Amino acid sequence: MKRTFDEDGGWYIRGITRNGDKVGTSTQTEGKVHLESNTWAVVSGAVSEERGKKAMDAVDEYLYSDFGLHLNAPSFATPNDDIGFVTRVYQGVKENGAIFSHPNPWAWVAEAKLGRGDQAMKYYDALNPYNQNDMIETRITEPYSYVQFIMGRDHQDHGRANHPWLTGTSGWAYFAATNYILGVRLSFDGLVVDPCIPTEWPGFEVTRQWRDATYQIKVDNPSNVSKGVKSITLNGEAIEGAIPPQAEGSVNQVHVVLG
Repeated sequence: MKRTFDEDGGWYIRGITRNGDKVGTSTQTEGKVHLESNTWAVVSGAVSEERGKKAMDAVDEYLYSDFGLHLNAPSFATPNDDIGFVTRVYQGVKENGAIFSHPNPWAWVAEAKLGRGDQAMKYYDALNPYNQNDMIETRITEPYSYVQFIMGRDHQDHGRANHPWLTGTSGWAYFAATNYILGVRLSFDGLVVDPCIPTEWPGFEVTRQWRDATYQIKVDNPSNVSKGVKSITLNGEAIEGAIPPQAEGSVNQVHVVLG
């Protein structure tokens, strides 16, 4: 991963062609910054926090829009068989500079892992179909379904949504929102509660079913932080780390304080 970091730009390149040319560098005018390589550098845990933040800052600067994150930018305008098919797709459509919905939640996970809850929620809100209903004359499609892609800024119909339902976005959106923004996820050690939320949230409540037991989780955020568990109690008893499995059929009270 160290060799794939563009020091001048501050992000991770997309790849290397069969001819040995890098794709996604600061010197290129087309396909300069790519979503997948930068989000997964962070999600994988393969890079340092410093470089991860730089990469995700580049994602915000180059790829963010009111409709979500672009897959790459600027889009490819010149066919290049060494890079491949993506350079022959119309600009701002699908793989070539569109707001491709499926990989957007990976950015939510990346920002949550970096402890930046405000950024994670910013991206969540941008892609949320419900929020785009205020722009329905542009979006066109129904406000209760994720779509495969939204026309990118290099297309004359920027913001128009395409192929509702034909996408794996909802699964990834649910996973990213519940496991990393709300921070309730499974581990080998038990049930982890490690939220990364917007600083303005006073807290939240969520119920989780796990191994035939119910966990009613209440999170308080008195210090207006994004991340950092100060204390956790299970049925009134202080614990540390993950919640161990409880008795089948039991209903358990979990209280988490951030700070």
